[in-house]
Amino acid sequence: MQTGIKIRKPSAIKAVSTAALAFALMFGSAQSSLANEYVPPPEAFEGLGGWAVIDPTTGFVYGVIVGNWNEEVWQEVKNTTTINGYMGCPGDCALRFQTRATADGNVAGWHGTQYHIDENGNATTSNDGSVRFNELTGTFEIRNASSSGTTQQTLVPAQTSRDADGQGTSMDIHSGIVDIRTTSAIEVAGESAVVETRRDNLVDPTLSTTVTIAGLGSDGTVLQNNFDNAGAESLKSDVISILLSQGFTVTETLVNEETGEETSTEVLDSSNSFVTAILQLTQEIVNYIDSLLGLSSPTP
Repeated sequence: MQTGIKIRKPSAIKAVSTAALAFALMFGSAQSSLANEYVPPPEAFEGLGGWAVIDPTTGFVYGVIVGNWNEEVWQEVKNTTTINGYMGCPGDCALRFQTRATADGNVAGWHGTQYHIDENGNATTSNDGSVRFNELTGTFEIRNASSSGTTQQTLVPAQTSRDADGQGTSMDIHSGIVDIRTTSAIEVAGESAVVETRRDNLVDPTLSTTVTIAGLGSDGTVLQNNFDNAGAESLKSDVISILLSQGFTVTETLVNEETGEETSTEVLDSSNSFVTAILQLTQEIVNYIDSLLGLSSPTP
């Protein structure tokens, strides 16, 4: 990603087989009342799907298993509790439908469990809460974070592995990702900016964008654009206009070769170090936004 921004993504995994559930669950124990109130969406009973193993108290997702159940089987499965520590989940964990299988039968899912190996080769796990089930909406909130920015998005189980017309022929599990919001800090030549974007889904051709460039304007100027492939020029024009209004100008004199008449115009002082830095910063912002839209190849 541009300007060295690296955002760690929650794990998207190949889910384990249904046999694992049979070994891992203790049947006959009642889950919390919260678990009993959960009603899977109709898509959960269409065939293979990914079921998230969650902590009902926090909503944190610890892993994903494969299920191929009808509603009758679910009535039995929902009244079970996992063995304490299953997939790293503390206490009794519950199941929540997360993803449909892709057209080729692959089931994958998102969780927040991280695996760590120490210098002696000992493995431990932890959960960073980056994937959380929202009990009220039946969706999953996914949050990626790094030192320079964050991405927040929502996973809608009913929309996973679906084409634009709603058919189940998609090979893309990410079709269920919606409401994608990013906040990123970008710095170039000592000048910095914060870029906030919102995108309806991964195929949306535009971004709602707010750019705040420190030091541009009296109190930091906020520039807003609905970015598409023309958004870059729009942002550059806005920045240049602000720089001109701040007095970063030089007088350019042009002489008409036929009449000898001179015309003086105030133009941007591109030799000014602040102006140069701001223009470089603006280009990096444009590159970053373009990379989100898939208009350019991100620079590592």
